[in-house]
Amino acid sequence: MNKQSLSITIKYLAAAIMVMSLIIPVAGCKKTEVLDNKEASASTEKREGQGEKKEYGSVSLSPEKLQAAGIETRKINPEPLSALISATAVIEFNGDKVSKVSPRVSGRVVKLLASQGDRVKAGQPLALLDSVDLDQAWSDYVKAKGKFEMAKRNLAREETLFEKKISPEKDVIKARQEMGEVEADLNLSVEKFRLLGIDVTSMEQQKSGNKDISHPLIPLTSVVSGAVVERIATPGEMVGPDKVLFTVADLSALWAVIDIYENSLALIHQGTSVRVSVSAIPEAAFKGTIAHVGDVVDEKSRTVKARVIVDNASGKLKPGMFATVSIDAKGLSKEQVIAVPEDALLLDGTTRYVFVATGPGAFARHDVVVGRNLGNRIEVTDGIKKGDVLVIKGAFVLKSELKKESLTGE
Repeated sequence: MNKQSLSITIKYLAAAIMVMSLIIPVAGCKKTEVLDNKEASASTEKREGQGEKKEYGSVSLSPEKLQAAGIETRKINPEPLSALISATAVIEFNGDKVSKVSPRVSGRVVKLLASQGDRVKAGQPLALLDSVDLDQAWSDYVKAKGKFEMAKRNLAREETLFEKKISPEKDVIKARQEMGEVEADLNLSVEKFRLLGIDVTSMEQQKSGNKDISHPLIPLTSVVSGAVVERIATPGEMVGPDKVLFTVADLSALWAVIDIYENSLALIHQGTSVRVSVSAIPEAAFKGTIAHVGDVVDEKSRTVKARVIVDNASGKLKPGMFATVSIDAKGLSKEQVIAVPEDALLLDGTTRYVFVATGPGAFARHDVVVGRNLGNRIEVTDGIKKGDVLVIKGAFVLKSELKKESLTGE
């Protein structure tokens, strides 16, 4: 080989080496870049997968475990705002159906006609009272009635004589004037009997039926029908208007006065139905209705008095019993809310969550934001929506299963 050919060959080799030196680093860089992208993608997927598991952990149960767990679900639907208002009270007599019986005048109890526990009707005599005041009223009545009868006969006689032109008209006019005066006296004596609570006609019948009684006795009566819940009178006792001898009450409906906080006033009104329970009869529930809501807010307690009428047709309730009045204000507000039972909510640190069914035996954790406490239910403002199938019973079992899967995964 001559020198010229050797020189050309060396040049070609040098060029080839230079090209190869450029190609190899580029390929290495591309391979490294591809590897780095794959590793970054895998790392990102791993991080995303871990975050999703923490927020939306899922649990799957076999049919056997599902049956043993006793899990119950319910489809979520918005409902009218419902607030369970609870208040304590004492059962009281119905103030509109209770009668405190006391005499209108001083006197002596002659006879008792009713005992404690008896059922009596309105107007039925409970006792008979002998009174000096009644003696005077009876005397005035007898005199006024006698004068009235005399004036009546005298007027009739004068009118007859005037018709026969035996006596002048002035005698008739005078007789009519006298008749009017004695009639006014008679009406006044009858009014005195009414003020004493006595019917004159019945008193006259009482006197005519027993000739040994020179004057009538005052009957003490109740203005309502019901049970004699208290009797203080004793035979022969001297009593006056300031002493209550009988208490008669209609126990078929009683009262319970409760305190309602001002922020709950918008949820109740007259006619709102309530549920009343008493500790003495825990298995029984009684229906009631709010009859009146007070007009003034107490400055210290920030409450308003409300009166509840409680149905006591069964007779089981007794005045003086302690009671709890529960008011379900559902339907009284137009606001729609999603509310879940307290047992459906679980706690993870400061985060509240629920389980939602995603398929047969499959459940997913949903972190939620809670709102108002609605009695035995809690308002949920975010995290679940209408149509979700919520686990309302057995959520603690799913919580345990989720914890086991988390530990196994680690």
